[in-house]
Amino acid sequence: MTNINILNLSKIELEALLSSIGEQKFRASQILNWIYQKNTLDFDLMLNLPEHLRTKLKENYNLILPQIYKTNISKQDNSYKFLLKTQDNNLIESILMLEKDRTTLCVSCMIGCPLKCKFCASGNELKFKRNLNSSEIIGQFIEIQNFIIKNNLSKKITNIVFMGMGEPLLNLENIEKTLEILTSPDILGLSKSRITVSTAGIIKGLSNFINKWGVKLAVSLHFPTEEQRSEFMPINKINLLSNLIIELKKINLNKRDYITIEYLMLKNINDSLDHAKKLVNLLSTLKVKINLIPYNPVSVFPELPSSEQQINLFANYLKSKNIFVSVRRSKGQESQGACGQFALKE
Repeated sequence: MTNINILNLSKIELEALLSSIGEQKFRASQILNWIYQKNTLDFDLMLNLPEHLRTKLKENYNLILPQIYKTNISKQDNSYKFLLKTQDNNLIESILMLEKDRTTLCVSCMIGCPLKCKFCASGNELKFKRNLNSSEIIGQFIEIQNFIIKNNLSKKITNIVFMGMGEPLLNLENIEKTLEILTSPDILGLSKSRITVSTAGIIKGLSNFINKWGVKLAVSLHFPTEEQRSEFMPINKINLLSNLIIELKKINLNKRDYITIEYLMLKNINDSLDHAKKLVNLLSTLKVKINLIPYNPVSVFPELPSSEQQINLFANYLKSKNIFVSVRRSKGQESQGACGQFALKE
């Protein structure tokens, strides 16, 4: 038995596989349609495939995806936190956020995280184990979309954010396969403008990746100086902030596009007016939107969030410099799924 997971294959790879076993390439589109449009993960139910092909697929290939292990519901902000179990019994997390005009799924791309940002539960409370493969990333979408259908939530996932456990730019091959499935018009057809990929500041390949795929970019910046960023985010020691800014300038933005800058608001650490001034100077050559995020304390970093008054002062200074600013009220906090809280709390 070859036991290849079809969900790990791009359309081109699936076409090549089918050709190698004596089948016609167009069957790939039929198989993908059953999986992603008709929510069917049983080869026997793919009735427009000839019986001999269904038998061949059933005996030699699989459609294994992570299974929902536990669900926590936050009634406060209408979000759902999912723990999903992989085939090798590791747990990963996803967050579903239901809003009036959109339904956003936040997905993970790693088991744990190797970056070890001081304020992040994923990088400190969890040991980094491995990258997720594409079946485990797109599998979060499939499993949770099926959850939506089964529970009559009357919603369809409209937006995807790669902001869960892990650093997407360190798992590019599987992220790109996932993006192909998400954005291909004949598969899921999700608009690229509805997909956001986050990075803590991995420079290598960043601009090429964004220019190639045309998805939105969010940079977890959090500190406006090299010294502070290196202290709290070790990745900055080898991906200097100054070099990151140079790389961001290489991104080709459309007229209505911008780079989102994520900025955690930590009391007496990075929330002063001086920090705001340094942030403005740092980003002066970029077209950005800044998300100010009240810190969600985790056990490994029990600092306090900035006060609402201080956040407003910080935001107002940025606005006075004609920078688009929003204050993100993190969804999922009640269910321990908000920004920085991904640490598999069962």
